Amino acid sequence: MRRARSIAFLLLLLPAAAPAYEWRVGESTNALVVPAGERFESEALLAAYHLDVQAPAARDLWLLAAGSVRQSGAVGGDLRAFAAAATVAGAVDGNLFAYAKGLQLATNSVVRGDAALFGTDLICEGTVGGDARLVARSLTLGGTWGGDVRIDAAEIRVAPGTTIAGDLIYSAPKPLALDASVAVGGQVKTAARASQPATSVRARFALHGYLFLAALLVGLPFVGFCPLTAGGAVRQLRTAPFKALITGLAALFLGPFLVAFAFSTVVGIPLALLLAALYGGLLYLAHVVVALALGHALLRVSGPQTFARVLAALAAGLFLLYFAAALPGVAAFLVLPVLVLGAGALVRAALQRPVFPFPPPRSRPPPLPTPPEPPETTE
Repeated sequence: MRRARSIAFLLLLLPAAAPAYEWRVGESTNALVVPAGERFESEALLAAYHLDVQAPAARDLWLLAAGSVRQSGAVGGDLRAFAAAATVAGAVDGNLFAYAKGLQLATNSVVRGDAALFGTDLICEGTVGGDARLVARSLTLGGTWGGDVRIDAAEIRVAPGTTIAGDLIYSAPKPLALDASVAVGGQVKTAARASQPATSVRARFALHGYLFLAALLVGLPFVGFCPLTAGGAVRQLRTAPFKALITGLAALFLGPFLVAFAFSTVVGIPLALLLAALYGGLLYLAHVVVALALGHALLRVSGPQTFARVLAALAAGLFLLYFAAALPGVAAFLVLPVLVLGAGALVRAALQRPVFPFPPPRSRPPPLPTPPEPPETTE
């Protein structure tokens, strides 16, 4: 049952196939404000340090921010928000998936589908029509909920006047105290304890969230300063995955031996340190390359790859990798294949010479006609 629910919430992340996407990337330290006069007709992804989205969206909307996100416009599809602090204050016709350290579902927010909210401090006071999954350290629950509400938190406070049409299932260290004005249509029951406590699950999701942001910060300069290497590695994963697998196995197992051999000699210590740094960078960038290839395959982007499109693919791929790794028992099956394939693709891309399309040689202009010689004059 738990695995089925995990898979169901993972499916909330998958965007529907769309003929076009709209990408918009703001400055690294400034705020990106989208006024209410604009409108997103196709699926859109917005990335900036601070985001303030007031415009409506006809289809799915992705919001990525290192700082804060505020969404107040209507969304015709699903809404996915990832930031340090997020506030949802608009209407969402589809599902809502949000991950933030401080996350608030405002009183005027309306989610007609399901909601999956993950964070440290959650304040949920809006209206949700479907089922809800809430994971946090501290949670304040209010508003109206049309389906079942499942809560996993260390501190739970249910505000007076809260209405829940389905069951209220919670997992917390202390029994839940409900005010007399709280209406629950179903049953109020505690969730069955798993072999691992709920605090460890929350800590794992929080850790992988920070690792996701760190990997995104590392991937940005990598694809920005080394576009040929990153693009070549992605092409290697697409066209020659078996060769990338063999190369990755050789690189991962031969790297430590080369470092140890260079370190065993006195004159080779600087070389050993350099090789160790390169080996560590190879191991870390391996999952960045795999995430980039996964994001391109997921978003199905064709045509010229601008930096905004590459950023969107990188963010989507990294999030899927880290979210899947945070699920119990999944990380053990992901680490080795991702490292081997990514390292092999990077090595093969670095060893190949980039091919630059030289322009065709220009044809030489025809020689100028020689002027006729003047006639000879006889005296």
